[in-house]
Amino acid sequence: MIFNRYLPRMTCMMTLATLLAGCKLPGIHLLGDDEPAMTLAGGESQNVFFFTSDSSFETDIGLVGGSEYRLSITILSNWADSYIAENENQEALNERGFSNELMPVALLGATRSSRSHQWFELMIRQSRCPRESLLGVSDLSYDEDSRSYRFTVNCSGELTLYVNDTFGFYGNNMGAANIALTRLN
Repeated sequence: MIFNRYLPRMTCMMTLATLLAGCKLPGIHLLGDDEPAMTLAGGESQNVFFFTSDSSFETDIGLVGGSEYRLSITILSNWADSYIAENENQEALNERGFSNELMPVALLGATRSSRSHQWFELMIRQSRCPRESLLGVSDLSYDEDSRSYRFTVNCSGELTLYVNDTFGFYGNNMGAANIALTRLN
């Protein structure tokens, strides 16, 4: 009789434990370690598919502090933030995003994840030092010849990608890209 009274509670707790064991929340690692699946060697490249609707895309690629990387972006489908599909120059949205002028209410600019970067700008960070490593593509040097961005990381950790938007509003984002990352040294 006592067993029957506690069975629903025990089942609920076991289900919750099972769910948490398989859960991976952005920036929060409940169980297991924080090691990415792969760390690139010098000259090695890896491609990942990125969707603008992902508020924190963990690439499983580890970056090594002090190393230089090249980031190449190939837009696979048109990018759009809700109804905004062009930047202030009437060009299709890309990794550089768009200015706050295009938002219907200027105060909305204060709600994006980084106020110092454009709306919808591609952002990168590392899991172990998210504040120190946060960069937008506008912070990276662009090489016209290779049509890629170059950057040096100041700490080690998994590469995470997202577009600069308001948390909770990534569901109205559209678009995908192939991101190629190469470790240069």
